[in-house]
Amino acid sequence: MGTVDLRGAADLHCHFGPDAHRERSVDALEAARDAAEAGHAALVLKSHDYPTAAVAAIVDRVISGVRVFGGICCDREVGGVNPAAVETALRVGAKIVWLPTLTSRQDQLNGVGAQLGIPGPGLSVTDDAGALLPETGEILDLVEEFGAILATGHVTWEEHLAVTNEFGRRGRVLVTHALEELAGPNLSVDQCVELADLGATIELCALTCLGALATRPPEVMAAAARAIGVGRCTLATDFGQKVNVPPAEGFQSYVDALADEGLSEVELRRMACTNPCALLGIEP
Repeated sequence: MGTVDLRGAADLHCHFGPDAHRERSVDALEAARDAAEAGHAALVLKSHDYPTAAVAAIVDRVISGVRVFGGICCDREVGGVNPAAVETALRVGAKIVWLPTLTSRQDQLNGVGAQLGIPGPGLSVTDDAGALLPETGEILDLVEEFGAILATGHVTWEEHLAVTNEFGRRGRVLVTHALEELAGPNLSVDQCVELADLGATIELCALTCLGALATRPPEVMAAAARAIGVGRCTLATDFGQKVNVPPAEGFQSYVDALADEGLSEVELRRMACTNPCALLGIEP
């Protein structure tokens, strides 16, 4: 098949360097320049290690033709599930607040934390009884107040469910790494449908099915999009790893691979352009 038109796309999950844990294929300027050249509408810079809104604000001024946004991961490096850090990030323009990622309890259970030399027991957003921690509630309130996106990061299935039950109808919840075996709880399609029914949007990433770290074929991702519903999914890359192609190039390859599995250009543009731009509150 031909190349799907990705003008107006928004990648809500773009890694970049410098990074404290992994080698990266692009820095922030390169990622934005590539996205602008591809005609994308927006890009969200993600770091596990530090808030990115300030970096994004500078890059947004330097690179024309694409909107560049940042966010914050509630990981150990920013004090964990820390409302003060989140509020500061939101005040300087962060668009996405990710729950714990590499320093999560889930990534300790997965063995990812140990692989990266990150000590346990890992961060959780719920208590031992499964209730949201008070500081988690404060963060949800801040995300709602600032009109930002609450992304689930790498937390456990039980934490996904607790957060989406609480926030899915009053705020914007983005379920990250759906079906991903290398990050988070390896959410199944049925679990994603359950979360979408509670009001979440489900993110399907290129990393899961393309490149050096792929664990599933594109046909699985295409089937998941159909089962969940294209109106309830976004497509993103999660690229930026040195072992993979640069994110903008990977985005095009990913969407084209899904087209080869029978998804229409209208469906693909809904997930790559319309839905993520709506979450950001911008026009595709």
